[in-house]
Formats: sequence, structure tokens, C-alpha cells
Amino acid sequence: MSPKLGDRLVAAGLVSREAVEQALEQQRLTGHRLGDSLVEMGLLGEAVLLRFLASELKTRYVSAEKLARAQIPSDLLDRVPVRLAEAHHFLPLAVDDERRILSIVAAEPQNEKLLRDVASIADVDEVYAYIALRSVVRAGIQKHYYADTTAFASLTAGPRATRADLTGIAAAYESAGSSKQAVPPVPLRLRGDSQARTPAGRTSRPTTGESGLVAQRGVGETDYLETLRVLVDQLERGRGELRGHSAQLARQASLVAIRLGLPSREVSCVALAAYLHDLGKGPIHLTIAGTARNPEWKAEARKLALAPVHMFEAVHLPAQVGGTLAQLYEAWDGSGTPQGARGEDIAIGARILAAVDSWLDLTRNPANTFGRLFTREQALGFMAEQAGTLFDPRVVEMVELLHSGELLRRRLESDGRQVLVADPEPARRDAVVHALGRKALVVHATSTLEGAMEAAAASDLWLFSSALGVPEIAQAAVELRSDPRLAGTPLLVSGDLDEVGSERLLQSGVTALLGSGEPPDVAGRVLDAIRDRIANGGPARAVQGTADELPPRDVLRILGSGRKSGRLALRADGAEGLLQFERGRVVWAGAGPVRGEEALTQILRARATEFVYDPDALLMELPHLDTDLELVVRALEPA
Repeated sequence: MSPKLGDRLVAAGLVSREAVEQALEQQRLTGHRLGDSLVEMGLLGEAVLLRFLASELKTRYVSAEKLARAQIPSDLLDRVPVRLAEAHHFLPLAVDDERRILSIVAAEPQNEKLLRDVASIADVDEVYAYIALRSVVRAGIQKHYYADTTAFASLTAGPRATRADLTGIAAAYESAGSSKQAVPPVPLRLRGDSQARTPAGRTSRPTTGESGLVAQRGVGETDYLETLRVLVDQLERGRGELRGHSAQLARQASLVAIRLGLPSREVSCVALAAYLHDLGKGPIHLTIAGTARNPEWKAEARKLALAPVHMFEAVHLPAQVGGTLAQLYEAWDGSGTPQGARGEDIAIGARILAAVDSWLDLTRNPANTFGRLFTREQALGFMAEQAGTLFDPRVVEMVELLHSGELLRRRLESDGRQVLVADPEPARRDAVVHALGRKALVVHATSTLEGAMEAAAASDLWLFSSALGVPEIAQAAVELRSDPRLAGTPLLVSGDLDEVGSERLLQSGVTALLGSGEPPDVAGRVLDAIRDRIANGGPARAVQGTADELPPRDVLRILGSGRKSGRLALRADGAEGLLQFERGRVVWAGAGPVRGEEALTQILRARATEFVYDPDALLMELPHLDTDLELVVRALEPA
């Protein structure tokens, strides 16, 4: 294979020059292509390489999962001969006879002669081509032309088959040239399927017990918490307005904990305490806001504070969880119960849960201590008034950021991408986080390298301070780069470094050294690196939220003004409506079995309480709408 592919991979920050040299040496021994060698040696993940090659060919990669779910009309299959599809490794997906456009998925989408031949045979003016592995296209042909329901099961043969397929896509790249400008333009529409799903590659690495939540049980920490959520949801089915309360508390408290820079282990402990906090406490929903106002409730809280801890004594909960539950009703000024602890003597998890639990009680529980629901503005005013009295002022600041909609707005604008900042010096860490926030970036901050390693997989750029130690950062970089999924994530290091330290970090896999610039300058360099990653095909992440955090009309306004593409799932009363949009325009709508304008009307009439935005979704059905998101926003405005 031409070394030009290696040059582009290095330029995109996906592999190091040394890795390419190692793969070229392997290539000389085996005769395999460079891409195959990089994958076989564990220097580059298969998904990363496939995504890169698809980006270079100016198209989108279609996975086996998506193609297996595709619904292809039988008359379209009759229109395109199976022998032609088999000979040229493509599969028709959908056709728009009115606009005379055909969408296909092909192993070589840059093949202009193929596109012309298909257009002529299918009697259309234009062909839009996605890219897929050759084996995936073959399985699609077997399933859709020959009704072979087991076709995609054969793809589980293992990495050897997948790597063989890389040869075909890499050959397509090589024949198209090494630069994007040299690729023949292929007209594309970037759409998403109509089924909600978790983006590929987004699962968390399972823990091995260091968190204390699932020690020695072989169960992923995420799975453990999700199982607990389901069980608690069932217990809360009869709580009326508070149904699902513990899950809401766990999610929002975790976001606050992340913003405060807690390590992933402590964030998980906060979530676990949130799921357990109300168990064994009776019908009254006790919060620090309620106990401070009602002496009888305070007395009840004193008796019941340890009820969840006692219920789970045999489970050996992590110490952080027990401490959080025991101090849930302690006040910042020392006026709480049962210990009368004050300030930072109160566990940080308890301070977080106390504030978030009070917020949810005020805004969602009409039986709260005030006997009425607060508006968002009223609740924000109450939290600000009680900062420094009932609540930790820093926690209140994060709650305000969360519920003002600003944090969610940033996540939508950045397509869910997140920057990880690791710095042991609180003043500088806070200054850098603030500067990044002014660039509209979402930040996860931590004070330790251990916390950074735990959060690395969920972040799209890592910014480490040299104060963490050059040998420690170098070792962390080597470990991070050993995971193919993380090979392309930029790793920047800020702070003063000597020549020896700089050379060691760069050799270990650090992307760039930023020096000891001021926080705004560092933030600017980080923003440039994020933009480069996006330009080189770096993946986005799904964003979820509630109407309390950001009303649906504001969500749509953000997506429209940003000319976003992707899928938005809006949920209300157990029903789900799906909107697919391209560059700020709705092109598809579905609500149960209903499609098109009628579905769009149903979705707008429903009062959505939750949403999930997936910017990486692809539409495998024909678009049937072309509506400006601004018009959708107007339809949601109060009469």
C-alpha cells in the first residue's frame, strides 16, 4: 500500500510515525497492506481506521447492525439486478422517484463508473453512496435478495474476516488518492436510522473492583448501577409525582459531581447513594430544604437518616456511600441533623445530593414543605438564597449551571464532546475550566491522574498539567495509547518542561506541549485541537436531558441555529417521537406507526419530558419532509 495512507493517519493524529514504521516493517514481512498491519499489531483500532477511510472518501460508514435493520422495498430490489449488485458489491437502500435519486451502500463508493451504470439501470439521475465492509454488503445482498435471515450471523467469524475487508476499503482509498481534494465528489445525505440506540464504541470499560461497587464480581460498574436503577424504579412505581425520582437524582447529581472534578469512582458512589437515599423512609419525602422549615420533618429525618445504610449492611457498601447517606440532612451552616456537621466536614456526596434532592423536591413534588411547585426561576432563587446556609455554595453554582440550561446547551452545541482536564492545583484548574467554558466547551475536571485515567474513555481531548509529573504522564500516555479505541484522542500537556521532559512526553504519545501560557491561551489551543479532531472524523456523542433542564423548543432552536444533523428522540408519557434532521431541517418524523407530517404534528402536540440527541445517526429510510427547524420551534411557542 502506498505510504501516503500512513502520512494521512499520522497527520490526523490517529497513529504515531513510529507506529507506521513498525507496520511498514510488518508489511515487508507479511505482504499485508499497511492498514491491515496497523490493526493486526494493535496499533490502530479497526473502527478508527474504518471511520477514517470513510471520512477520506467523503462518505459515511454503515455498520452491519444498521444494514441488518434496513427495510428495503421489494420493488427496488427488482429494479436493480442481483447479479449487478453481487458483481460490484453494492446494495440499493432507497429511491425517491420524484427527485430521481437512489441511495446505495457500496464497498467502493468512489467508483464513478459503477455509480453511472447503477443510475442508468435504475433509471435515476443521481446516486448517493455510503460505504460498508465488503462482507457486510455481501450479507446485505444475501438477506435482502435471497431472504437469508442468517446472513449477518456469519459476520461473527472474528477479526480475520473484518481485517480482510479492510483491504478492499483501503484499496478504494488508495485508488482515490491520499488527499481529500483528490477524491471525486460523491453527493451524500448524512442521516440516521429511525431506531433509538446507543452509539457504537460508547460502552464503558468494566471495572475490576477498584471502585468498591462491584469488587471481584466480574460485573461492569455501569451494568451494576443500571440494574439498581431498574429495581428502584419498580419500587417507586406507586410514588405518584416522585415516580422515577431516584433515577433523576442519580443522573443530575452525577453531572454536578463531574463538574466539581470528582474522580469517576466517587461519581459512581454519588449515583449509588442517590438510588438508595429514600429506601425505608416512609411516605414523606425528606430533604434538607424541608427539614430546615419543618421541625417534625427534621425529627423524622434524625430517626431515619441511617435507614438505607442499615438495609444494606450485608452488602458492604463503599464507605463514601454510607457517609453520604448518613449526612444527607446536614446543613452547610451546621444547623442540620443528625450530627450537626458543617461545611466541608460534610461528605461531598451528601452536599451534592442535599442540593439536587431539594431542587427536585421543589420543582416536581407538590407535597413539598411549601405545599406548591416552584418554577425554575423560583427554585433558582431559593437555591441562591440558601447558598452558604443550607447548601455548599460551589454545589449551588453547579446546580444553577445545570438547571439554567447552559451546561446542556454547551453539550448540544459541541455534539456531546467533552474535554478532560487533570491538574492538581485547584486555582489553575478552575481558571482553565472557566476559560474552556467561555469557549462553549464541556469539561470534566479532576485533580489526579488516577481520576483522569478513569474518565479518559468518555472524553474527546485530554489536557494534563505537567504538575502531575513527567514520568507519571509518560506512563499514562503509553497506557492510554495501548487501547486502540483511544489511539486518536489528542493528549495535550500544559506547564513548564525542560528539553528532556518534553522529548520523553512526545515519545510516549503526547500530541502537543502547550507551555505555561495563560488559561485563555490554553483554552484557545484546546479549541483548535478539538476542531482538528472533528475535521478528521472524530466521533460525536449522544446527549440526553429533560425538559426541566432545557425545554424542547430551546433544544430545537439550538440544533436549528447550529445547522445540526442527526436524530432527536422526544419522550412523553411513555411514548417516543423521532425527528431526523439534516443541516437544520427536519427530513423525517415518526411517532409509533405514524410517519411524515402527521407524526410531526403529534410530536409537537405532546409535552415531551425527556430527549436524546444522537448526532451520528444515519437515516436508512427515504426522507419525506423538508421543514425548517425554526418553523418547528414556532409551533412549540405558547399561543
